[in-house]
Formats: sequence, structure tokens, C-alpha cells
Amino acid sequence: MFRHLVEAFIAFFVVVDPFGTIPLFLSLTADHTAAQQRRIAVKSTFVAAGILVFFIVLGQIIFDHIGVNLYAFKAAGGSVLLILSLQMVMGSNAQQDPSNQQQTDIAIFPIALPYIAGPGAIMTVILQTDNNLYSIYEQAMVTLVLFVVLGINFLFLLFAPVVNRVLGKSGNDVLTRVLGLILAAIAVQSIFSGVAGFFHIGGA
Repeated sequence: MFRHLVEAFIAFFVVVDPFGTIPLFLSLTADHTAAQQRRIAVKSTFVAAGILVFFIVLGQIIFDHIGVNLYAFKAAGGSVLLILSLQMVMGSNAQQDPSNQQQTDIAIFPIALPYIAGPGAIMTVILQTDNNLYSIYEQAMVTLVLFVVLGINFLFLLFAPVVNRVLGKSGNDVLTRVLGLILAAIAVQSIFSGVAGFFHIGGA
């Protein structure tokens, strides 16, 4: 049981990627006040937690019922991340309006979904709480581990404005584009991994 919880923590930390969330958060909230950034961080964390808990409870049942393969879902999610990464690299201004509606939009999309609660995270929570392998108690403990990781990610988001002040606008622009390229690579890898798993290529 303890070993499974440790494995779940590592898996969740990798797929949620608190370090990688900082540049995305900064690029989308650069023109917002510190208070607005905190509200976005809180809302995105709660939304992501709700999405992941939903998939822990019902994800496996829904996918089995409608016949959707998890690898197909991973490839689709990777495609969405690829579009987002290209916007970061090209310097899209679509998310620069700091209005209340924009705050709501960026808290839910793309910060909560598909970045924090992305296809990798959704697949991981389903696999780590497999109904055929783990009891209700074990699934509940894994869910607590997930909340710990999301709490860590939330702290990283709160720390992001400090990074923004240190870097300045020029530094933030450079960091956004560099990490946009990295996000693009992660997205392409997600697509390839989903396709390979779906077609059972390379032992996937």
C-alpha cells in the first residue's frame, strides 16, 4: 500500500509538473494584478481537482461504456496542448485582456484544463485508481495523495508572481517562448505516445 502511494505521488508530480506550470501561468497572467493572479491560482486549482476527482470516480466507467480508448484521449489532449504551445511561441495576444471574463476563461482553460488536469494526469489518476485492482479505501488514499500534489502546484502558482517581478517583461517573453517550445515537444510526445499505445506499437 505504502509503495503504491509513493508511486502515485511520483506519477502525479510528474504529470502535473508544478515547475512547468509557472511559465504558462506567467504568460497568461502577466497583465493581471497580484490579487487577480491569486484568484486565478485558487480557481484553477479547484477546477483541476474537481476534474481529476470526477475521472477517479467515473472516468473508467464512462470510457468503458462509450468505448473510448485512453490512448486516443491522450493523443487528443496532446493536440490541444500543441495548439496552446504554438500560441505561446508565436506570442498570441488572445489571453492578454485582464477582464473578469478572461480571468474565468484562463483559470479554467488552459490552466486547469488541459495543463494541470491534462490528458496525462487524467490517464494517470484512472490507472492509479483502477477499479479492477484497488479497493475503495486504496482509491481514497491515492486521491489524498493527488490533493497533496495539487497543493504543491498551488504553492508554485502563488510563487509565480515573484518570478515575474525578477524576470521583468523581456525575460518573461523569452521564457514563455522557450518553454512554449518545450511544451510543444511534450505535446507531440503525448500524441505519439497515444498513437503508439492505441496501435500497440513498440510494446506500448
